[in-house]
Amino acid sequence: MKIEEYVVIRRPVDIAEDVCIGPFSFIREHTVIGRGTRIGDHAQLMGDLTIGRDCRFHSNVHIGKGSIIGDRVFIGPGFAHANVRFPRSHSVVTEGITIEDDTIIGSGVILLPGVTIRRHALVGAGAVVTKDVPPYAIVAGNPARIIGDKRKVMEYEGLV
Repeated sequence: MKIEEYVVIRRPVDIAEDVCIGPFSFIREHTVIGRGTRIGDHAQLMGDLTIGRDCRFHSNVHIGKGSIIGDRVFIGPGFAHANVRFPRSHSVVTEGITIEDDTIIGSGVILLPGVTIRRHALVGAGAVVTKDVPPYAIVAGNPARIIGDKRKVMEYEGLV
């Protein structure tokens, strides 16, 4: 079976070589996906997106329109991005998210519109992120709060 039978891609999109996209995924127009990225099953990439190199998106990832994802970002299963603050408003305004390089996002995380996750941050499973996350921060909870500094973990593991 060919992957084209299971993945819906709206043209024009720019998908680099060696990108792997799982079955039943949906990629909207004006999406750019960088080299070496892997996207799991049932992903929904809603267009006007830029996704960096060597990213890993697990299954059932929903990224709203107008978002920017950096390089080497990991997103766990069940991630969702709401991109409209007031969906029943007469003037709906969509707001993308920004996830900077080397960020890890756990399973079941929800990011609200306009949120920026800075480089090397770690978002714990099930967190609801309502405001920007600083670099190297470890956040968890609903709403997400800073619970640690990733540099200390990296130091402990001998990575810095």
